[in-house]
Amino acid sequence: MTFYQDMPWHDGEIKMQQLMRVPSMDNPTVPALSPQLAHHLQVAPLIAIGTLDKQGRPWTTLWGGEKGIARSLGGGIAGFRTPVTGRHDPVVEELVGKQATGEVVKEAGRGRMVAGLTIDLETRKRVKLYGRIVAGALSRREDELTGREEIVAEIQLVLKVEQSIGNCPKYLNRKHIVPAFAHPDLISDAPELPQRALSLIAKADLFFLSSSRPDQDMDTNHRGGPPGFIRVVSNGSDTEPASIAWPEYSGNRMYQTLGNLTINPLCGICVPDFETGDMLYITGKTQIYTGKDANAFLPRSNLCVHLTITAARFVASALPFRGTEGQSSPYNPTVRYLSSEHKPASQATDNIQQQQALLLSQTNLTPTISRFRFSLANATAHTAGQYVTLDFCQHLNIGYSHMRDDDPRSLNDDFVRTFTVSSPPGDPPNPVLRLKDDEFEITVRNVGVVTDFLFQHDGAEGKDRCRASELEVSLKGFGGEFEVKQIGGEDVVYFVAAGIGITPLLPSLGSLDLARLRLVWTVRAEDVGLVVDTLAMYPDLAKSLTLFVTGCAESGGCEFLGELRETGAMVHLRRLQKSDLLGDDDGVSTYYVCTSVPMRKQVEEWLPAKRVVFEDFNF
Repeated sequence: MTFYQDMPWHDGEIKMQQLMRVPSMDNPTVPALSPQLAHHLQVAPLIAIGTLDKQGRPWTTLWGGEKGIARSLGGGIAGFRTPVTGRHDPVVEELVGKQATGEVVKEAGRGRMVAGLTIDLETRKRVKLYGRIVAGALSRREDELTGREEIVAEIQLVLKVEQSIGNCPKYLNRKHIVPAFAHPDLISDAPELPQRALSLIAKADLFFLSSSRPDQDMDTNHRGGPPGFIRVVSNGSDTEPASIAWPEYSGNRMYQTLGNLTINPLCGICVPDFETGDMLYITGKTQIYTGKDANAFLPRSNLCVHLTITAARFVASALPFRGTEGQSSPYNPTVRYLSSEHKPASQATDNIQQQQALLLSQTNLTPTISRFRFSLANATAHTAGQYVTLDFCQHLNIGYSHMRDDDPRSLNDDFVRTFTVSSPPGDPPNPVLRLKDDEFEITVRNVGVVTDFLFQHDGAEGKDRCRASELEVSLKGFGGEFEVKQIGGEDVVYFVAAGIGITPLLPSLGSLDLARLRLVWTVRAEDVGLVVDTLAMYPDLAKSLTLFVTGCAESGGCEFLGELRETGAMVHLRRLQKSDLLGDDDGVSTYYVCTSVPMRKQVEEWLPAKRVVFEDFNF
């Protein structure tokens, strides 16, 4: 049995752990080539490699294609033999040069630092390693299909491994890897990224990154998430350099990468395209945001990284393998968007963020939809068409957990939600809803952990006194701009809503000329109660309403059907069709759409020559 001396945490790791309030723990890194790494070298089809160039900048690449690309040679030595792109790979160029001559390059002294990550995307297993190069060589490898040997190469490396550690499978999306030939074509070598590189970032669900402590050690690891989790902050301008950002999700809290970046902010990443074989190489300088700063930069994040690009290469068909998509990681949270990607929440201020919203009442409208009324200690102005951001963390956060297979996505749930305000501004007090100037309402469907919690509360004024309970939640602010407006005396406004998508229109109904409003609303049969409630508050709206109800037969299911038709509303028991929007559009200046994304895209295809206004609820 082999015993290893515990490795201490370095200053950067300690600083990050203290900043993130991590309890004291031992460093599980093995100061040698561990049996776990020795086994994984033989079975992993891919390995990410990081090293430093002559300017001290980290670069990262990805090699492999099939099992057996590396093995332990004994005595802490690992040998690698794998196909690589023959051109434009910055790591290959730095370690063994640009010419595939087969000449062995021997290292002097301790050898250059190299970090690696063996990874199997089908089993979601990965093991990190760090060591120093003993020797390496780059040789030609003929493409059996085309005979083009000059751009297909094979690298051999001998590495003295000094550290290794296994990592958890979180945020790894399954992929089946098969070998392929690389035919590299350098598309761009500027920090400003070409469109193909931007498109790659937009769909990428995985990248690899390397960091270092100069002359001490390095770290190479992966970052994974849903497609689009990497955000482009800027692609360069006269006033702002090109930069990207990504959230740091809940992990093992060792902070080995971020610990390095705390000491030395230089970072190198590579973003592979498993479908086309393209590769984006980036090196640059990072800034780490935590807490409020992270949330302000990348909302819903407690920790994120902003990387300013100093050099980049985008190489087409660079990878010696391809990957077919498999199951996404169950731990993936939803995409988090930069604050700069949204319209500013003009009403949100620091003092609003400290507000508490008291739940006054819940009104059940359908089996899954309720209207909730809140009051604020200090009246806060908002406008029609805005959303409110509520923070339920104090009620639902159960603290840190590394893995939770029973509810994987809860590990990255900040329990902050945005809801459209369905009531008009309360100043002056609204006569229809009898709202005071310090009150507002949201109308929501029960669809998840936060809304399920909310639906369990009747509020301080609940009718069922045995359930009545005071619930206060933090209010972060009001924001957004989706007010329905009529401009000019002749304009007709069209509003297309699906289900609860009616809520952005509700705050404006009291100020609109309903004779110049055409409302097309599609609902499921079980949600007809929402329609009945809306018409009870605004009876004149019925004359402007064309309703499409799905899920019930003419003869049977809709208990409110007769009542709806008596209001004067036009009711159809079928799905919305293209002709329903185009059959009577004379004088229509604007179409407002609040539906699911697929339905919205369908409506946009139906109305190619019309002005379509919609709100994105990606935040």
